[in-house]
Amino acid sequence: MNAVAMTLLKNSQSGDTSLGASVSAMGALCEPGQTAVPLKPSATMLAAGARAGGVSVEVAWKIYQAMIHHVD
Repeated sequence: MNAVAMTLLKNSQSGDTSLGASVSAMGALCEPGQTAVPLKPSATMLAAGARAGGVSVEVAWKIYQAMIHHVD
């Protein structure tokens, strides 16, 4: 967690769990290599993925779903 998120957590009221959860989630997104992505990609995103991978849009959609739903 970064210093800004830690400061915000220290300053938030203990009863405000939604704020704390939001700050924690945003702190996780600040980690190197992490980013927010839509659960459903746009048609443009799917077409670009299909072109890049040399596969159909349907296969690109299945690959995208697999990546989104994979948990480390």
